[in-house]
Amino acid sequence: MCQSSHPLTRHNIMMNYITQVIKTVFQAPIENPVMNVCGKSQGDQSESITVFPANLRYNLISNIKEVAVMHCTKQVLSDLLWVGADDRRLTCFEGVYGVPDGVSYNSYLLLDEKTVLFDTVDKAVAHTFFDNVAYGLNGRKLDYLVIHHMEPDHAATIEDLIYRYPDTTIICNDKIKTMLAQYFDYDMSGMIQTVKEGDTLSTGKHELTFVMAPMVHWPEVMMSYDKTDKILFTADAFGTFGALNGHIFADEVDFMHDWLDEARRYYTNIVGKYGPQVQTVLKKASALEIAYVCPLHGFVWRSHFGDFLEKYNQWSTYTPEIKGVCLAYASVYGHTENMANILAAKLVDRGIPVEMFDTSVIPASFIVASAFRNSHLVFAATTYNAGIFVTMENLLHDIVAHNLKNRKIALLENGSWGPMSGKLMKDLLSKLPGAEFITDTVTIKSSPKAATLDQLDAMADAIALDIDPHLYDKPAAAPAAVSEPAVVTKAEISVDPTAFFKFTYGLEILTTQVDGKDYGCVINSAGQAADGDPKTVTISVINKNHTADMIKKSGKFNVSILTEEAPYSLFQHFGFQSGRDVDKFADADYNDRLSNGIRYIPQYTNAVFGCEVIQSVDLGKSTLFIANVTETKVLGKDPSATYAYYHAHIKPKKAPVTEQKEGWRCTICGFFIEGKDLPDDYVCPLCKHGKDAFEYVPGVKVEKKKGFICKICGYFEPFDGPELPADYECPICKHGRDDFEPAEQ
Repeated sequence: MCQSSHPLTRHNIMMNYITQVIKTVFQAPIENPVMNVCGKSQGDQSESITVFPANLRYNLISNIKEVAVMHCTKQVLSDLLWVGADDRRLTCFEGVYGVPDGVSYNSYLLLDEKTVLFDTVDKAVAHTFFDNVAYGLNGRKLDYLVIHHMEPDHAATIEDLIYRYPDTTIICNDKIKTMLAQYFDYDMSGMIQTVKEGDTLSTGKHELTFVMAPMVHWPEVMMSYDKTDKILFTADAFGTFGALNGHIFADEVDFMHDWLDEARRYYTNIVGKYGPQVQTVLKKASALEIAYVCPLHGFVWRSHFGDFLEKYNQWSTYTPEIKGVCLAYASVYGHTENMANILAAKLVDRGIPVEMFDTSVIPASFIVASAFRNSHLVFAATTYNAGIFVTMENLLHDIVAHNLKNRKIALLENGSWGPMSGKLMKDLLSKLPGAEFITDTVTIKSSPKAATLDQLDAMADAIALDIDPHLYDKPAAAPAAVSEPAVVTKAEISVDPTAFFKFTYGLEILTTQVDGKDYGCVINSAGQAADGDPKTVTISVINKNHTADMIKKSGKFNVSILTEEAPYSLFQHFGFQSGRDVDKFADADYNDRLSNGIRYIPQYTNAVFGCEVIQSVDLGKSTLFIANVTETKVLGKDPSATYAYYHAHIKPKKAPVTEQKEGWRCTICGFFIEGKDLPDDYVCPLCKHGKDAFEYVPGVKVEKKKGFICKICGYFEPFDGPELPADYECPICKHGRDDFEPAEQ
């Protein structure tokens, strides 16, 4: 970086200019500015910075707004601004991981009664960052800086920020306070307010709660939860490689298709070793109602976060995403590569998906990500200097360092006079918890021969059958003669309710009004019955729903078609409580109505229908209403939420109940080791602290109860019988036993 582009140099230029004009601007004398030295965090170059007295610096920043004319910010919420920056010139993140699509450094500015900046950025984008912050503050004082993580890509500009905003209070934990003194020479101790787990900070309308997240992925990491807007600021968790390219929200791109690979590579290489610590944080987060997730890299999440959360749960428990093979090879003259190619072809012929990598060409970070994704691993390497070929050896050390668990492994080796790579690879990979070698190592000397093909066939069979035990099951022989069709009794006929999920039918909010009061509930039964003038629709409503009674009285209703953006909280509000007990519209911040005077839902909907009942049919458990359509409005283009989509993407996945085993937990990094006693000389394998840093954790056995769980709302009914009573109804959503399935909790 040329010196003139250094942020501190630019700062001096700006301050020297201000020195010349200050008497004119403020008509006030100025003493000789004080020269301080900063910019030493990287230990490679010092920069001097002109520092004016605190009151004068504040006046300069709050009055000379022209300094921040250029800015690039994004609105997250009405009072939350993204003030970070993209970096596309970085080629190697952390000096290790290639980032061909760049990276974003995220920082967020909350503009409440008190202003709050969440984290800073890497020094490479300091100029843009400070322009963005100044623009966002628009002359206001910066009251708080919340530091979640001290890694320099998020903390390198803290000292320069404090020079610019010297009256700022720094919010951090004790470990971050220690690291501030380690990274910077400027004494910030008098500006720091430390927090611990569960502490809160009120900024006016907003209330922040602080959540400790040690070793995700540094020991000092913490997160912040905004109770008001239900925002979780997650530090490096839920981040991804890649510049934002003008976007800010994950739903503005096809994240799961276009960005998931880079998100996986980011997680597995940077955080992957610390799965148990990530699980601890996920359990904390599960107790929070989260509407927005704001990470320090990548996109802000405001919808469909459950899909990404499910991936994090898989990665942090080392659960393969697919039953497939990651095959990496290291070859000098092509013979080992040929053996690997033959095996790959045989696996594909057996229907097994394969991802293949040349370790001399593909960076290790891509292969590590694939190893996390796949259930089975195959490594093929030539022997080199009586050891493993260097690129393969480096890869295996990397995989072992990331603590990948519970993988099935097969090995291929080559050695012209003394093949050793297979044994050495096995010695290394045996360190992985739960590693299982499912076949003998296949060895070639110099090049594959005819016998090698049989060995590779056997290896392909072993891998394929481990993935699919029924791969070679033969269908039953056809009967010799055509027999009479079997008689099926009525008792043998069953209706699987999950089959109905295959219908493409949607979810709607049904609303009506009686005597000036509004009512509403969730239905999944609206559809067009006849095409004509007027058009006719039908809806079916459970009779025990209060809204059904109200439609019988009013004779009219609106149907708001929900989109895939609809949050689970909307279904909870309209579907899991009764209008007999609560006014579902009491706190609504909207009052949109059709000409029939009935409310409709303006958000998360793409159309609304106004209808008049022309006929009703009592079906026993529900009533079928047939109605003419009197009015419609198209509200958006987002796709409608189908019933299947709701179950797959909107309804939260219930976390499994796990037992707490007896052991010891490190209070520094969260590492847990099973056992009643801890040796006096024990050292934490992660943070290297001794026994004194550990706390005893008693074992808690969780006894699972048998019962049934509601597929609509997730309510669990303990019940020790083959099925619920015929007249049973869910106390939350009022659905019957047909919408329950057996479960244990």
